[in-house]
Amino acid sequence: MEGKAMRKTMLVLMGAAALLFGAAAPAVAAQPAIIGGSDATETYSFMVSLDNGCGGSLVAPQWIITAHHCGEASQARIGSTDINSGEVGQIDNVITNPGTDLTMMHLSQPAQSAPVAMAQSNPAPGTSARLLGWGCTSWPNCQTPQTLQQIDLQVLDSSACAEGGGGAGDVCISGDYAHSACHGDSGGPAIVGTTGNWTLVGETHGPGDNGGECATTTLYTGIAQYQSWIQQQIGS
Repeated sequence: MEGKAMRKTMLVLMGAAALLFGAAAPAVAAQPAIIGGSDATETYSFMVSLDNGCGGSLVAPQWIITAHHCGEASQARIGSTDINSGEVGQIDNVITNPGTDLTMMHLSQPAQSAPVAMAQSNPAPGTSARLLGWGCTSWPNCQTPQTLQQIDLQVLDSSACAEGGGGAGDVCISGDYAHSACHGDSGGPAIVGTTGNWTLVGETHGPGDNGGECATTTLYTGIAQYQSWIQQQIGS
């Protein structure tokens, strides 16, 4: 690629072909998902599939966190491992934290599904983190699943994703050719914890370096650093 801007544009074009949805991907960032994962071992009540082709996380009865670069959405499916199932919610407002990739979407009616807890601080390097998504399970020959995929990888020092634009408050997740985030599920969660007791630490932003696509570290927008802003929106 001839620079970061061209690389991101190409990633979006490839990511769009990987989506199960018909909507085009916004031409501003990669669409990461999961390679080397397995079918979800539990139903994540907070997991969201948006009709713009991205993922998200229910963090309050009427609020979803996702990625700004995913663009507009009008409908969310919540709390199912099947991309075509789940509680359906209508989105009536979208608010973005200025200068970041963090967006909150408001539901017209409270969801019945249980929201996920949000991190108050970033997990330490070496912590096991679980990634969730419906995107490519292989690359470059993309295959997209109907069943939610999960994979457990390690949190790295945030500096390992500096080339991808990550800062000290973001979360960097390990990856290699066989186990990685990839195209198809930006906005989805990185979580830590145990079965039925998960905490959201980041939303999928893009590759953690300036030259990779899949098979690399993945940069997640850190949730903890924006807690005051998030709570302000929830309380508004």
